[in-house]
Amino acid sequence: MYSQRETGRQQLEVQVVKEDYNLDEKAQSIGLITGISKEIYYCSISYVSTVYLEFINDSWTAWRESYIPKSNKRTSYKVIATGSFELVIARLKNYLNYIKRSK
Repeated sequence: MYSQRETGRQQLEVQVVKEDYNLDEKAQSIGLITGISKEIYYCSISYVSTVYLEFINDSWTAWRESYIPKSNKRTSYKVIATGSFELVIARLKNYLNYIKRSK
């Protein structure tokens, strides 16, 4: 049998693992692809533009980059949101919906 302390530790480990999966699931639910789990997610919104969601310096940042076709040179860069995962994912979801409606 497990002692009280061991059981509590197991429950905590399960909660942390579940939260990690939830980040990936939430990102995928709005159309993002997992680059590195819990670190970076992305999605192409056009031939020349990509949206990124990345964990940088203890906060989440979402931004869009546009490129010159057939090169790696960036032509524009726009920060969409910075903050907690929930805040940034909500703003990014609204941004992606706006882009889809504009097409």
